[in-house]
Amino acid sequence: MFPFQVVYRDETQAARALDDERLLALIRFREPAAPLIDPRSGVIPLPELGGSSTVEVWLSAQPVCAGVTHGVSHAGNDAVLFLQCHLDEYAPDALQPLTAMAYRRLFAAARALGYPHLLRVWNYFPAINQECGGLERYRAFCAGRHQALVAELTEFETHLPAACAIGTDEPGLRLYALAGRTAGIQIENPRQTSAFHYPRQYGPRSPSFSRAVLKAWGERHHHLYISGTASIVGHASQHVDLMVQLDETLFNLRALLAQANRLTPEPLRPALLRVYCRPNLDLAALRQRIAQALDADPPTLFLQADICRRELLIEIEGLAVGSAS
Repeated sequence: MFPFQVVYRDETQAARALDDERLLALIRFREPAAPLIDPRSGVIPLPELGGSSTVEVWLSAQPVCAGVTHGVSHAGNDAVLFLQCHLDEYAPDALQPLTAMAYRRLFAAARALGYPHLLRVWNYFPAINQECGGLERYRAFCAGRHQALVAELTEFETHLPAACAIGTDEPGLRLYALAGRTAGIQIENPRQTSAFHYPRQYGPRSPSFSRAVLKAWGERHHHLYISGTASIVGHASQHVDLMVQLDETLFNLRALLAQANRLTPEPLRPALLRVYCRPNLDLAALRQRIAQALDADPPTLFLQADICRRELLIEIEGLAVGSAS
């Protein structure tokens, strides 16, 4: 049995979700009219494409306990903990130490509550491609994350969480994370250099994340937490055209699913996707291409965002599920 499910709902159903004692997290994609003081409620400030108003609902299989620990909001059940950490940047060049601090807080809260294994982390901050003090902000973020993870993980290259890092237009560093009482299995993509082995041309510290994490819930139920995936082969960005980048991204997703499927008794199928795009695009064409490539039509949310490399136009992350009767 899975300990939680993730679904997209219309924003009009947000109040009903907040009344549910099983709610792990409610993620909006714009600020609510009245700020909510609820440790289960979070905001990713990215414009939704397509004219809809969607919320992402994380629903536990059982009632949750929610609270705030070490400045980190959280809600958890017997198996997993969803965490949220939002810090204001106190200086233009403070992103590196701020990121290290945020990650140390995530680990401190997760361990204090009995969930020592980070499975998935989402990272959001503004001006991701701009330089500050001679260093691109994404690279400064990577340096801060690396500093914290090296300190917190005893086996750095084999226990990294799945992750994405996305640029917003709103101030502040926002981290969301899923932690477990037991560890998952790190999955790498045979078409890509592992991010933590990127050459120094990508910054003083390589990005510290896995391409995906496979988590077993019993012997016959599996989640695959898929990191932000883009048009990268080896360590180099590929293509200029958006649709060609999309095709390369989908090749990478299929390769990642195939790699994970070698470890599961049942095939993993995409259950939910989130697509980050730079321009305002033809969503119908994107949906069709994604469905054809993945042989599936999972619920998909399109958000306008900045990607971690200037030349990349699109990035896809998601959740895949495998379950045998």
